[in-house]
Amino acid sequence: MDKNKIIALLRKDMMGEQQAIVQYLNHAYNMPEGTVPAEIEAIAREEMYHLDWLADMIVELGGDPTMERDPVDFGAAPAEQQLLKDVDLEQVAIDQYRAHIAMIDDETVRRLLARILQDELVHQEQFRDLAAEAAAEAAAEAAAEAAAGGASGAEAEDGDEPAGKPPERLQALLKKGVRHEYSVVLQYLYHSFVAEDCEASEELQNAAINEMQHLGWLAEHLAEEGGEPDFTHEELVLTRDAITNLEADVAIENQVTQMYTVQIPEVDEEGLKKLLTRIRDHEIYHEAVFSDLLAEARATTASQKDETDEPSAPTRPSIPSVGSLKD
Repeated sequence: MDKNKIIALLRKDMMGEQQAIVQYLNHAYNMPEGTVPAEIEAIAREEMYHLDWLADMIVELGGDPTMERDPVDFGAAPAEQQLLKDVDLEQVAIDQYRAHIAMIDDETVRRLLARILQDELVHQEQFRDLAAEAAAEAAAEAAAEAAAGGASGAEAEDGDEPAGKPPERLQALLKKGVRHEYSVVLQYLYHSFVAEDCEASEELQNAAINEMQHLGWLAEHLAEEGGEPDFTHEELVLTRDAITNLEADVAIENQVTQMYTVQIPEVDEEGLKKLLTRIRDHEIYHEAVFSDLLAEARATTASQKDETDEPSAPTRPSIPSVGSLKD
């Protein structure tokens, strides 16, 4: 198969992996704390490994990784229904990987896709088990309420009103934070995929992982308050030039540090104030790391330019041979 066609198939696989990551994380963030959301997040992390492996293979083949995703269903539903959607999404992935393995004749690529397929088969079984567990828990809760004669419903009406959505200002703050964190995760991952310098690639990937933590903390806080996380991304800087990418990364870290610095004093809730302060301090660290990498990249480029501009040694004139003199 033509190399460009293989790259196109792998890019399609990347889009499916990103779709799965966002869907699984959204489901996990919208569930009460417990073992189920923790297991969903663990599956999402495995999908992130798949994303990394696919991107590396695309770059190795001379292609460009994609940071777009297939559409995600964000509709609210009981836990069991959300998990059954995840079962269905795994089936889509399983079918797609099987089809791509059959189409591709490059043995290295086939071996990678077969490895990912093994994980997807396991994930599907895990989601089936989690859906059954969620269904059993829902049935037990319904039976307990029925045995109590619907007391919990009456208490909800007569007692304190359930907490509503957070104030619009706070909700907007958290949504903006989620959107920013999701955006930089994608940008830093792409920059790590295309970075030729191993140290820069590793640091960018570490930063992306840390930003994913921030995304989880903010999304969970928003979901607990009744808000809906915003998994759309801002405009991304996606180039193959190390200096351009790192300049963009330094700039965005500087901007978000200022954003959090302004927001922190405006937050009344002590827990959220501490969380934003922790995230802000992480962003300051990222900016420092990226600034160092940028300085190194500029120095390397300047050194390479000097070597290119350096005049070559004059060529010594050839000395005629005795034979040529006779002629």
